[in-house]
Amino acid sequence: MQKKILIGKILGDGSLVSTGGKNYRLQVEQSVKQKNYVDWLASVFGKWLVSAPKFLPQHNSYRFRTLAHSQLTEFQKIFYRSGRKIVPRSIRRLLDHPISLAVWFMDDGARSSSKSSVTFSTHCYTEAENNLLIDCLHSNFKLPANLNWDGKGFRLYIPVNGIPRFRELVSPYILPMMEYKLPLTP
Repeated sequence: MQKKILIGKILGDGSLVSTGGKNYRLQVEQSVKQKNYVDWLASVFGKWLVSAPKFLPQHNSYRFRTLAHSQLTEFQKIFYRSGRKIVPRSIRRLLDHPISLAVWFMDDGARSSSKSSVTFSTHCYTEAENNLLIDCLHSNFKLPANLNWDGKGFRLYIPVNGIPRFRELVSPYILPMMEYKLPLTP
């Protein structure tokens, strides 16, 4: 299950960073308000951790890093090009479990301003990469999704008619402290 969680984390706020050697490590950093989420992620990657999550007062956040490892380097080769995080063409094969979707949502998802639909902040991805994600959500999860321009860039939008299915998929994996992100039920 670690790999499925890792995929959601990479799509979201997680980073695969160089140690200066040949391998990469996972870095997780979240706002102090999300400390319980950081602690949960640290427990998932427990044996891989360099140290327990640390408070960074300059960022008002908690961060942990894993050991550098060849398996993480393989994910870096898949999800990064020229130092930029990308959506790989193989995303349909990778993003295939609801826990990956739930972790990605806990990182980059939000209830829309109407409180009845969901958006994912996917501004760092190109329009073509966002379309790969839309195709993946349709084919792997039977979720309707569209692109929405918010002035900063593209973001994914799951409309109201997709919310029952979305909740069915992610609710078993959403941590209690992140339930506020879920759309209100009718």
